[in-house]
Amino acid sequence: MKAHSQMKVRGPAKVNSQQVIFELKHKVLLALNKLADRDTYQIGVEELEKTVENLTPDKVSTFLSCILDTDSEQKSAVRKECIRLMGTLARIHKGLVGPHLAKMVTSIVKRLKDPDSVVRDACVETMGMLASKLSSYEDQNDGVFVVLVKPLFEALGEQSKQMQSGSALCLAKVIDSTRDPPISILQRMLTRTTKLLNNPHFMAKPAVIELNRSIIQAGGAATKSILSTAIASIQEALKNSDWTTRKAASIALGEIASAGGSFLGTLRASCIRSLESCRFDKVKPVRDSVLHSLQYWRSLPGPDTPEPSEAGSSIKGFICC
Repeated sequence: MKAHSQMKVRGPAKVNSQQVIFELKHKVLLALNKLADRDTYQIGVEELEKTVENLTPDKVSTFLSCILDTDSEQKSAVRKECIRLMGTLARIHKGLVGPHLAKMVTSIVKRLKDPDSVVRDACVETMGMLASKLSSYEDQNDGVFVVLVKPLFEALGEQSKQMQSGSALCLAKVIDSTRDPPISILQRMLTRTTKLLNNPHFMAKPAVIELNRSIIQAGGAATKSILSTAIASIQEALKNSDWTTRKAASIALGEIASAGGSFLGTLRASCIRSLESCRFDKVKPVRDSVLHSLQYWRSLPGPDTPEPSEAGSSIKGFICC
């Protein structure tokens, strides 16, 4: 009789739990369907945001299962929003996301092949949000960093331009958004990514240049030798036949110089020479970025450096114009 009464107590509790899960899934599905229609898109976004805000710890897994299941047959607005919601989840709930982080990153990596660039851009932004919120929250910063970057770094080796480009841009975003990324890991990454940039068969050179810029600015080029090798590969990219690669290289050199750092003075002369050789590039966006970059390198300490006030005013004037 006692066992029978316990059964009666457990039964309704289990039913209630299943009912709550069913209602949450149904609610999320209805909101996702609204995203597919332009007239109801904003309503769907607001409903999903509110749902995320009100999630309790026991419902995070259920919610994630709803947004991780999207596929290419759904509208791009739905695919984009499902990716963005992972970042929203991390922004609002931080610690509750930790156990699900690997699964989320795996889902994002798969979507880097999405045919819609808006969806791929959402992947980059969401990886930045995950890095920003979780690296500053978790005590095990290195552990979070590894979970974020390992699948992306592996994806760099895939023979797909979209995957190579997307993973490189995501990695750059993660590094830029992480508080004190582990230098030892960055150094190993830079050695590999410099080789990729020098590899004629690598298809996403502008993106890997951006990644190398990010690693260098985060402290991954800790020795003069490593920095010289990395900068030399970016200088070589200034000669590439693809103008977007030349533009990416000139922008990266300018950003590296503008941030300052050890050993840059010793590279000043060679970088100025490399950039000067591109001043008359046939593509205007390349010429513009080269001139911008030259201003920063000329302002660095080194032989024949102009007076600080003169260098500063020339940079300021150039940017304003």
